[in-house]
Amino acid sequence: MRILLLSIVSLCGFYVNAQICNPNGNIVVFSNYDGGTLNINIDVNIPNLKIGIVSYEAVEVNFTGTFVGNITAIEYAGYNNSPNNNCSPSIATTVFAGHPGGVTPNIEFLPPATYSDPNGYSSIDCAYSCGSGNQGGCNTAAQVYAYFESLFSGTVYTHETQYGCWAGVTQNISDGGNCCAAPGVAPTAGFSISDNTICVGDCIDFTDLSTNSPTSWEWEFPATSPNSSTVQNPTGICYTAPGAYTATLIATNANGSDTITQSITVSAVDLAVSVNGITLTSAATNATYQWINCMTSQPVAGATSASFTPSANGSYAVVVTQNGCSDTSDCEAITTVGLDQLTTADLITVYPNPSKGMFALYDQQAVLFDQLITISNMLGETVYSTRITGDKTSIDLSAAKDGIYFVTVNSDFGKLVTKIVKE
Repeated sequence: MRILLLSIVSLCGFYVNAQICNPNGNIVVFSNYDGGTLNINIDVNIPNLKIGIVSYEAVEVNFTGTFVGNITAIEYAGYNNSPNNNCSPSIATTVFAGHPGGVTPNIEFLPPATYSDPNGYSSIDCAYSCGSGNQGGCNTAAQVYAYFESLFSGTVYTHETQYGCWAGVTQNISDGGNCCAAPGVAPTAGFSISDNTICVGDCIDFTDLSTNSPTSWEWEFPATSPNSSTVQNPTGICYTAPGAYTATLIATNANGSDTITQSITVSAVDLAVSVNGITLTSAATNATYQWINCMTSQPVAGATSASFTPSANGSYAVVVTQNGCSDTSDCEAITTVGLDQLTTADLITVYPNPSKGMFALYDQQAVLFDQLITISNMLGETVYSTRITGDKTSIDLSAAKDGIYFVTVNSDFGKLVTKIVKE
């Protein structure tokens, strides 16, 4: 026989009676070490009543009471083949009397515990204390509680536990029990997000909603920096790139962990702007637009289309609202408003003309830098080419034959052509 290590408190333990663990429960549990004669008076109307009994030594169980017919299941777990010589009279094996005729009590020899507890035995064999310390080879009350709730798929109404013999005193269900030590429960993870559809650059907060008293939290936020946290309620988590992301919480306590994941959508605005002459065009589609003057930071009245042609030189940007987000493009400088009305003579001049071979092309409005210059003869053959390098660009036709030539500049203002003569 295993040796029980019992403290004086355990042997002479004081328990508070009249405890109802769950007023809606339908399981009544009795547990001890020494077995004995257990008289149970079913004097409370509990539908679908289940009776659970745990002992290290044999028990004689007698049922009486007004509502004895409510019993639908009886389970004994422990050492049924251990003759009870500690109680008087001695009991050779566990027996039942007074239960409904349609109910057959089930006797289990050391069934496995459904709840692991380092202070209790791995099989259901006996229980004598409502404490949570080492039980000296018996089960903790929480293990007994969990075993019968799992077996009967119900909840415990009362649990009466003691060490010594049940000495034939009637146990009234209405008197309640003396122990409601339930097994610890792992957290059920949960959290809320201040906003799960956001824009690039937005920051959001997370609030822990986990139940069953977690003691630690592990958060993971891909695409953020930092991308993790161990505080209960992280705040100011910022997303800097568009995409579909997940946020994950692992909530933990001494009884286990639980994980939950939620989705976050981060949207961006297309801020690309193209420039064609003096016309600006936003690349964003399915969007709304407001062009602004960068010098004044004020909107341009009526400029709410994807394309915008300013009426004056300046610096301009567009505020784009797309995918529920708004952002402002870079500023673009426009310096050639009105130049499209100028003639070739307004834009370029070649001097001297005629010349013996050395000419100078003048960019009169300083708007043609790096534009290509080609010189062609009367047959259309290119005899010389270069690029405009500044307000004055040299042209050397010393090696060309005397005659008439055409200077062509392909520019944003169209093709500029003027005639020169080499003598």
